[in-house]
Amino acid sequence: MPTISDLVDSGALVKIDVELEPREQPMRLLYGTPDFVRWLKDVLAGAVPPRPLDHMSAAEQIDDLFYSFLSGAPLAFNRQFRAIRVEDNAVWELKTPDVRIFGWFLAKDCFAAVFGNWADTIKDHDLYRGYRIAIRRLRRELGIDAGLCVKGGAPDDVLSL
Repeated sequence: MPTISDLVDSGALVKIDVELEPREQPMRLLYGTPDFVRWLKDVLAGAVPPRPLDHMSAAEQIDDLFYSFLSGAPLAFNRQFRAIRVEDNAVWELKTPDVRIFGWFLAKDCFAAVFGNWADTIKDHDLYRGYRIAIRRLRRELGIDAGLCVKGGAPDDVLSL
């Protein structure tokens, strides 16, 4: 079974950081697949959702979400994160008004982002099931078993609250 370091060394995952305040240390870890990181760069470069739902840009929303996640700030269950379906080795969603990010928790407080998309696109085309299946397939392809996938679908299963 691979470790997180193995996945980073092989290029399957890339560590994602945001700038924290001078005396802050990251309290959680965030990784993304290379495809997710490419999508993220497009959004941070100014991509805009078809129907923006918030006064902040998508890039600002993601920056705020990632800052809150990495700094260890409390996240609102169902508003900022949730399990797509409550099951062992669940696929999770990080949320902003305009953006949805899908992945799984490698360990408590350690999220791997696989897909990002506009909230409206996901809702309009009911993409939840497809993302869930694709992420489960990716984990199998990478040889990831229960050792690198948090069991459970409750907030305190995946985050130190």
